[in-house]
Amino acid sequence: MKTALIIGITGNFGAQMALALREQGWGIRALMRDPAKAPDWLQPDCVICGSAEDASAVLQAARGADLLVYAANPQYHRWHQQALAMLEPAVRAAEQLKLQLVFPGNVYGYAPQAEPVDEQVRMNPPTDKGLIRQQMEQRLQRASEQGARVLIVRAGDFIGPNTTMTWLDLMASVKGNRVRLKLPHDDQHVHYYSYLPDLCANTAKLLNGPLLDWEVFHDPGLAVSKADWQNAFQAMGVSARISAFPWWGLRLAALVSPLMKEVMKMRYLWRQPVIMNGEKMIQQLGDRRQATPLPVIVRDTLFKP
Repeated sequence: MKTALIIGITGNFGAQMALALREQGWGIRALMRDPAKAPDWLQPDCVICGSAEDASAVLQAARGADLLVYAANPQYHRWHQQALAMLEPAVRAAEQLKLQLVFPGNVYGYAPQAEPVDEQVRMNPPTDKGLIRQQMEQRLQRASEQGARVLIVRAGDFIGPNTTMTWLDLMASVKGNRVRLKLPHDDQHVHYYSYLPDLCANTAKLLNGPLLDWEVFHDPGLAVSKADWQNAFQAMGVSARISAFPWWGLRLAALVSPLMKEVMKMRYLWRQPVIMNGEKMIQQLGDRRQATPLPVIVRDTLFKP
């Protein structure tokens, strides 16, 4: 049985990636600061106590693994101080042990543009956060030249069941069969989301195929407008009230909150389109690709039992 080490298994991507790999027959182990927070399906002897920032702990946890999934993140307002340093132990372990490493990319490295962005487009980060993500990927690319094998799967804003602190968690409230959705954009804007069960299932499937030492795939994801949300709710027979997101509240909070200040820097993503072209993944996976329609996503995310 192949074994995957998950760093960040309590986060949205790490938790879903662990489930997707487990579904496809992988053994799962996790490196965690607090083993008490491990998923209840994970055997205690597969949980290793340690920090992603401790190079020796990461290296020891990775020994004997076939795959390292890096799904850890510092607090949003601590990226400048911690993001690159936090990534480094995992990268070094992948280099030393010749491991495949999976990293969830995002759209921050690209300026808004009219056409969907494919994997050949050079990054042009419009914010300091985008520059940090670009530097992280540059470090990963160097690792692929030093023994590691790297797979980056670039995604949009996560949506899916059992997530925490996603935009949809902030946007949607449900009462009975009624939804109130507060959209952070106008009626014409199209926003890019990735449904986590699809993203992670497809990433696990990519690992079964031939891969180069350095591979980047963009998730086809979902490009969703206000009308798309309305149609999805209608298809599910759900009564939906859609209104404007109260950005004024975040602006006020940003005056005193470092976290909200960083969130406000990224508002441009709700004003201008930054959408990925996922044709490479579509071609690679063919009919093996998992793609859930938006009405089903609405049902399974907002109306989970």
